[in-house]
Amino acid sequence: MNLKRIRTFMMVVEHKNFSTVADLLDISQPAVSKQIKTLEEDLGVMLLYRDAVEPTEAGRLVYKKGKELLDSWNELVDQCHGMQGELTGLMRIGTSTIPGSYLIPPILREFRNRYPRMEVRLSVHDSEEVLGLLRDGRLEVGIIGMEPRGEQFAGHVIARDKMLLIGPVDSEDVDGFGDIKGKPFIFRVEGSGTWQAAKEGLREWRGSVEELNCVAEVDSTEAVISMVEAGLGYSIVSDLAARPATRHGRIKILAELPGEREFYLAYLSSKRQNPAIAALVNLATSE
Repeated sequence: MNLKRIRTFMMVVEHKNFSTVADLLDISQPAVSKQIKTLEEDLGVMLLYRDAVEPTEAGRLVYKKGKELLDSWNELVDQCHGMQGELTGLMRIGTSTIPGSYLIPPILREFRNRYPRMEVRLSVHDSEEVLGLLRDGRLEVGIIGMEPRGEQFAGHVIARDKMLLIGPVDSEDVDGFGDIKGKPFIFRVEGSGTWQAAKEGLREWRGSVEELNCVAEVDSTEAVISMVEAGLGYSIVSDLAARPATRHGRIKILAELPGEREFYLAYLSSKRQNPAIAALVNLATSE
């Protein structure tokens, strides 16, 4: 039994694209095709309709059983690691911009102090991308600004945040949504957890993104703050990011949107028994 081939087959079924899976696994497209063909030869059945990239009836069975096999294997690996006593190995953590900049550094510092033999690799993505990387097995843990939905994910709240309307330092005060309709506005990219929270806050403020005048869409909170600081428009950002920028006189906080959002530590439900993840969860939730 070759778990690598099963995992590759499952990724092709999920993404419906050989090239995408090749990029995710950092191998060539022919190598992906060869793994699927070899798995079919091992099992003696056709697993995929190549033209539509859809599983056959046998393929659907292999996908279902393959998930059970991979979950069981991951659980076995986690239990064996836990028997070593001291935590060792590599933990790949993906985070969205805000927690990566303001929440994670002190948590990782304490984690490394407690478990010096653990290697940690941190990468920054938008929240939706983090979930995709978790799903594909390219991350062990994600720290994101949206709730991870679906039975395949487990999530723990580690912090709460407010969304703030910001403008240039010489902005006039704002009393409600009507005061910003039609004004130039800086948007975050759609997969951003910050922007999802901003849209929800606007709805509770009896407004909507569609009523705003988008002049730019950027992929980081720091880029948003820099553009607002330059006088290019208004935006909505995390309280965690707005407060330091305000103290340095870069922007002006104009209003606090209704409601709050939560930051989650997320991982695959099949990894609940992973001792390194459990240790990070305990540390992050206690902090």
